[in-house]
Amino acid sequence: MKAKVLSVEEVLSEYVLSSEDEFLEKAEKWSLPKDNKGKYKTEVLDKYFSKKTKHSYESVIIAVSNQKGGEGKTTVSICLAEALAKAGKKVLLLDWDAQANITQLYVGQADKSVFHSLGYKEEFKVDISEIIVNLAPGLDLVPSSIHLANFTTPYERDDFDLLKEALLPIRSSYEYIIIDCPPSLGLILENALIAADLVLVPIQTRAFSVQGLKDLHGTIEKIRKKANPGLGLLGAVLNQYEDSRALSGLAETVRKYFPVFDSVVYRREAIPQSQAKRKLLSEYDPKAMQMFSTLAEEVMRRANGKKI
Repeated sequence: MKAKVLSVEEVLSEYVLSSEDEFLEKAEKWSLPKDNKGKYKTEVLDKYFSKKTKHSYESVIIAVSNQKGGEGKTTVSICLAEALAKAGKKVLLLDWDAQANITQLYVGQADKSVFHSLGYKEEFKVDISEIIVNLAPGLDLVPSSIHLANFTTPYERDDFDLLKEALLPIRSSYEYIIIDCPPSLGLILENALIAADLVLVPIQTRAFSVQGLKDLHGTIEKIRKKANPGLGLLGAVLNQYEDSRALSGLAETVRKYFPVFDSVVYRREAIPQSQAKRKLLSEYDPKAMQMFSTLAEEVMRRANGKKI
């Protein structure tokens, strides 16, 4: 039987590799033979590389972002990821904030965090798969730590792509990757937006800031033009909603910058209470979790349509 041969592009789709450069570098280092068309035999590749699992996905990476603090980004990130997992999806929650609130809630102090998977300033790079923690069926977490506070100044041009590169080897293992972004602009947020497919913006109805939305939209447009033209606007989620007066004219103002979700996250005491007890919301109050199940359904619909 004729041996199966693969192009470089086909090799990347079938084997666990982070980039074409990584493969070509290893192929040269190990003197892997190729035919006159530049293709490689699978029987040789199998000896050097691991094949992707059968359960590989075309993941959607969602950056949950709002440069203004106190908008509920972390709560929305946690509960949305949990709701997606409850819907039968394979989900990765990424704590991308030096405050490490999600990590402190569910893991405690992490010896190795997402910062150590970046290889920033040529430091030793830990494979991100080695630091993943399981939180619940279908739901994993990449922990953060105060070390991420050091990731503020570009050291090399490629530093804007470090998170994207770190996630490449595990992208196909998840259907959704939710990134909880810090309340600020800069290198950390830009890494998240370059790695992401879509942006979700939580807005607390009691502390609305038009200027914050304008600045975030400007950052997204800059990233689109320079580094990630496929970055889409999934939408804004009105958060901690209490009554109709809080929404008076708010949705229309938000629509100047972002699509607005039909789903609304109501203010519920069960949400901070569950976090105080370090429990996932579905364990503490399934009824309150229903809001996020509805939000997750809309997220899946919008993500499939790739809202822009």
